[in-house]
Amino acid sequence: MKPKIGLALGSGGARGLAHLGVLKALEEEHIAVDYIAGSSMGAVVGAMYAQNPDINTVTQKFVQFLNGEDYKTLGLKLLLPSNDQPPSFLSHFAQVIAKRIIVNIAQSRTGIIKTERLTSAIVSLVDDGDIRDTKIPFAAVATDLNSGQTTVFTEGNIQEAVVYSASIPGFVAPHNFDGKLLTDGAVTAPVPVFEVRQLGANFIIAVNVGINTIKPLDNPNIIDILTRSDTLRGIVQAKLQMQHADIQIHPDVKDAHWNEFDRYEEFMQAGWEATHAQIPLIKRKLEKSAGFFNRVFTLITRR
Repeated sequence: MKPKIGLALGSGGARGLAHLGVLKALEEEHIAVDYIAGSSMGAVVGAMYAQNPDINTVTQKFVQFLNGEDYKTLGLKLLLPSNDQPPSFLSHFAQVIAKRIIVNIAQSRTGIIKTERLTSAIVSLVDDGDIRDTKIPFAAVATDLNSGQTTVFTEGNIQEAVVYSASIPGFVAPHNFDGKLLTDGAVTAPVPVFEVRQLGANFIIAVNVGINTIKPLDNPNIIDILTRSDTLRGIVQAKLQMQHADIQIHPDVKDAHWNEFDRYEEFMQAGWEATHAQIPLIKRKLEKSAGFFNRVFTLITRR
């Protein structure tokens, strides 16, 4: 009996393009994925692959998007960080306001980027349809700001679910849905290991595209301290979730900022390399798991 492989694709903005390299390496080794759960950028890539399980097609579509008008109108290029800027969402948000990159921000605004622009981008990448109709069972995760709970979407409009999952706090306004106020899935589930297990997977490959290195703070101010605290919280939370996976993959994205989409080739290569290095372990564990399930199945059928 073959183990049911679940792929948990973590959040990380542009670093999440490493997921494309992960999927490429798995395809090359004929390791088929049975379930996918994604958070934020992991939800974008995961939805695309769940609908069309061919990594070349998905990658080509993403590259065309990054080189097209839809990406330009999204406005993310205006938010590119300086070389010395920390990689945290919170820090970058403070820097954007301080430097007045975005002008005329009213006090009543709940996001910098218009929701319509994010929606347009997702529509360009993810096909319309119901989540239940994907070729690979898929779940997108978001966070309810009112309850602090993770919301898992396994049915309903897939484009809307991905928009909810990828709405970076402070940059995209939260969404009212079914009595909830939804924002980025990374807030509570940076790597949705538990969520992909709930789909039915019993062998989990988890991909964490969080930063690998943190630069020491030099004469930090209040914002720097709050930012670093937020960054460390996310790192620790992701590690705790990763510990429940059978295979942990952490591409070497160094301290890349979440918005450096121009480095997509580097991130994809990092994802491929990190996964390729784990292939022998994946195959050994899959073989061991298959043997275990076969023994259990044999015992059950004999009764």
